[in-house]
Amino acid sequence: MKRIISLILAMMLVLGLAACGSNNAPAATEAPVAAATEPAGPVYEEIDLADAVEHADYTSVYNMIGSKVTIDMVTEDPDTGLATVEFEGKTYELGMDFLSMAMVYNCTPAGEYETAEDVYNQWWKLYIQRWNWLAPEVPLYSNQYFDLYNAKIENFVTSPYWSPSHQAIIGANVKEGEANSVILGSSTELSGAFRNSAWGKSSPGSSDQDIEQLTSGHATAYSNFDGAYQWNYTVLAEEPVAVKNEDGTLTYTIKINEGLVFSDGSAINAKNYVASTLANSTAVAVAAGGTGNSGMTLVGYDAFKAFEGEGDKVYFEGIKLIDDYTFSFTFTDEYADYYYASTYAAVSPTPLALYLGENEIVVNENGSCGLSDGFYAKVEKDGTEVYAMADVINANLKWDSALPYSGPYTVSNWDASALVATLTLNPNYVGDDIRGKASIETITYVKMVEETQMDQFKSGQIDVLGGITGGEETKAALAAVEAEPEKYAETHYDRAGYGKLAFRCDLGPTAMTEVRQAIMYTINRPEFAQTFTGGYGTVVHGPYYEGMSAFKANADSINLNPYSYSADEAVAVLEEGGWIYNDKGEEFVAGTDAIRYKKLSGYELSKANLQYASIDNAYKTLKINGEYYMPLAINWYGTQPNTVTDQLITAWQTNPNATSALGMYITYTSCDFTTGLYGEYLQIEAYGWDGIAKCAAINFATGFNSAIYDMSWYWTIDQSMYADYSNNYLMDEADFWENY
Repeated sequence: MKRIISLILAMMLVLGLAACGSNNAPAATEAPVAAATEPAGPVYEEIDLADAVEHADYTSVYNMIGSKVTIDMVTEDPDTGLATVEFEGKTYELGMDFLSMAMVYNCTPAGEYETAEDVYNQWWKLYIQRWNWLAPEVPLYSNQYFDLYNAKIENFVTSPYWSPSHQAIIGANVKEGEANSVILGSSTELSGAFRNSAWGKSSPGSSDQDIEQLTSGHATAYSNFDGAYQWNYTVLAEEPVAVKNEDGTLTYTIKINEGLVFSDGSAINAKNYVASTLANSTAVAVAAGGTGNSGMTLVGYDAFKAFEGEGDKVYFEGIKLIDDYTFSFTFTDEYADYYYASTYAAVSPTPLALYLGENEIVVNENGSCGLSDGFYAKVEKDGTEVYAMADVINANLKWDSALPYSGPYTVSNWDASALVATLTLNPNYVGDDIRGKASIETITYVKMVEETQMDQFKSGQIDVLGGITGGEETKAALAAVEAEPEKYAETHYDRAGYGKLAFRCDLGPTAMTEVRQAIMYTINRPEFAQTFTGGYGTVVHGPYYEGMSAFKANADSINLNPYSYSADEAVAVLEEGGWIYNDKGEEFVAGTDAIRYKKLSGYELSKANLQYASIDNAYKTLKINGEYYMPLAINWYGTQPNTVTDQLITAWQTNPNATSALGMYITYTSCDFTTGLYGEYLQIEAYGWDGIAKCAAINFATGFNSAIYDMSWYWTIDQSMYADYSNNYLMDEADFWENY
């Protein structure tokens, strides 16, 4: 979900704590010396959660002045790369919230920047530079992916954005004389939820999404080989028209070709392109387990979603049917200046029955769309009135619902016991402008086991082995191709993403920038990357990969700290950040004291921080003489089996610098990926979180789904945004209007 531009963020109240102590010295006949008024030693007190600092409302700098700032007003510090702007006599440091919003909403050409792309690239650079300084995660490696495949497959072209399992296989073909079928290895278990893999889930399976991509098509726009969106003129009758309206809204009018059909031969018209957005913007969709937010950027969304079927019918003002093959979407003024606004017009058709059952789309005199009364009909179920369509939708979303598909393939069979899905070519699919029509007649998805995947491939159980990475795995794949080039082939590319050590930035030591920076200095990342990738990868210093167009545009000017391996630098940033105490509240002495502490103040005095402890309970936040001291104890969760975890144990946990001079204590907890990511890192109870915030770091990977690099929704201090697990918390005090 995109952040609404008028984002209301939350500010921490800064409370001053009065130091308290006691003087139990007996009465004296002479004036006491100064030392007699001080406690004889540390006085340890019980943690009082009443001392916790709670979040309060605050105003974002972007919300106040963002719309008035153009790129030519910004000054970049030549040493740090951090950005500032002078506005009405004040200097504002541009924080993550500001830069992430400006990057996609403030791209009007100005000064030396002649095009919107030029402006975007500059904002992007400033954003990456600030990210690099704040260090919310440690990029460990940016590797290459190798796709290994049966040499019978031709024209098999992959990229960071064209995966082997859907985009690439559509444009491929099988050599003449060979069986026209391909077996794809699935890295995650299939669930059978292929029509809308994300429906009712916080995290859909990647293999389910692959099949959804192969069975959905006739989109008005799609992501091309380089990840950029482009119009699909195989489907479109003409280029979509974008009009900025007098009220600041933006209308896209889209006209499709006549003669498009679904897999069963039934006609596709404009109603099929708006049906999904309509249905998924209703209370019925929410009752069925959906989010109900498909049309949240459109004019009239709130009123349409609030309608529950009673009273005067509500029509969706931002969705209009113009004729049988023409429709329009109108987006609110908050989204009208969005840099990637063309993506608003990227939609695919769905059979009307999929989300509407036997109900219909109705149109008022203005062309605005609504749904017939039957869509909102209720029935009694277990003593409660519920929407009848909720159960109908969920039944229709199953693979065997007999409804047709719009993509290059249909699901012809699903074996739930063997976790095998069979896809059959859809002869009615017209293709797209790059890949044309698919030609491989049958695609079979099977579950592959990571430990034996190479054996499965060589024995013919799998024809495509995608996403091979890691030094040993890559060498084995390349050796197979070299030994038998008539049987095996490979393609490779720089992955659009990286492996990382991610931090919870709202609790514990990792909530503090200096700790995250220090950890950066404690890991020899070039050596780590070399060891893990076997030389088939690089090190990056922010959320980018070197093939990204915005990076290439800034390669000669981007100013990033490489955080070269240095215990001295790590100690320096820790001490500058206040990690100078021991467990008595006295000066930390390296080699004598086991672990550093920091005296907490202001927003650092959160409830989670007051209760923070190492996972083994060896160290915890202490209250000494009325002040709170947090230990430099990092609770790290590592996913297993995982070669990155294994390497981190050697490179980080056993690093003597971390346990001596740094005064850092690291605990390691082994967990499976689901428990680690969703249970501990994202704190989702359904995945095992016990309600106690403790995980400070976890290693996993991230990827960039397209060349569209919109981070306006990704890092935030707005609790309402990160509470639904779709965003990551990151404190950046520069974004607080009140600080100025």
